[in-house]
Amino acid sequence: MPNTWTHILFCEDVIDSVKQPYPFSQYEPYMKLGAQGPDPFFYYNFWPWIKDEPVHEVGMTLHTERCGDFLMDLIRRAKDQCSEVKAFVTGFITHHILDRNTHPYIHYRAGYEGSNHQKLEIIIDTLMMEKYHKLKTWKTPVYKELDVGRTLNIEVRELLHDAISNHYPDLNRNSSEYIQKAYRDMLLALKILTDPYGWKNFMLRSLISSYSHQPIKNKMDYLNLDHTTWHHPATNEASNQSFIELYDKARVEGIEILSHLQNYWQNSDDFSEQRLTELIDNISYDTGKPLNLKLENKYSDPIV
Repeated sequence: MPNTWTHILFCEDVIDSVKQPYPFSQYEPYMKLGAQGPDPFFYYNFWPWIKDEPVHEVGMTLHTERCGDFLMDLIRRAKDQCSEVKAFVTGFITHHILDRNTHPYIHYRAGYEGSNHQKLEIIIDTLMMEKYHKLKTWKTPVYKELDVGRTLNIEVRELLHDAISNHYPDLNRNSSEYIQKAYRDMLLALKILTDPYGWKNFMLRSLISSYSHQPIKNKMDYLNLDHTTWHHPATNEASNQSFIELYDKARVEGIEILSHLQNYWQNSDDFSEQRLTELIDNISYDTGKPLNLKLENKYSDPIV
């Protein structure tokens, strides 16, 4: 999956491209937080000495099971809720769209060893933000972009908790408090990983280098701008698309989906609801393919 900055970039890009202005601009932090999708669950109890944290399974399951049904449930539940909820769900949908289009490339070029997946995501974050915003990721604390205050809006928490309980009963927890903790742990982790002067990476390289944004000092073609052939990690089908082309494909999908989303929420439009169901479909965040194919990622040729 792309990392924090690329998901923020994509969410803003798609929303700015929708013909009708989105009514949530004052709730931008909730949109950016939503754009992290299920990833905050991976930050729950992130300390390296804690192994096998059950909440991490929530993040993995949301990426790989009942994806379409879960997203459509969020959309329907959010329809009559507050603007913070709608902003969050809007961002959440953009996370799925970008992941399902770019994740196959990430998996193939990162492989499955250790933290190489996160390492490639972090590198792509830095390249994308430099390309589109001339922003130095290592100098700009990303946690500030996602900070909605000490506590998450209770309606956002309950929306996620209820939808997770409904679609993934095996993951059910007694309250939504774990969602609040995942949010706070994510902000704390991102704050710790912020390293504008490079001393943390120098002192703690083995612990944080794969997760902390830093200047890129080599000439590796991480975005595949040279259109080298790579293969889908689950099907082995060949492609020479660059990350930018995959991003642009996701952007086209995102504009259409968010246009129908806005129409559905504002006008209770049955056609838009049906189109949302068709466009979102039931596609894995991980493989970018329909879940009914039951594919698993296994092929790779790492560049990190």
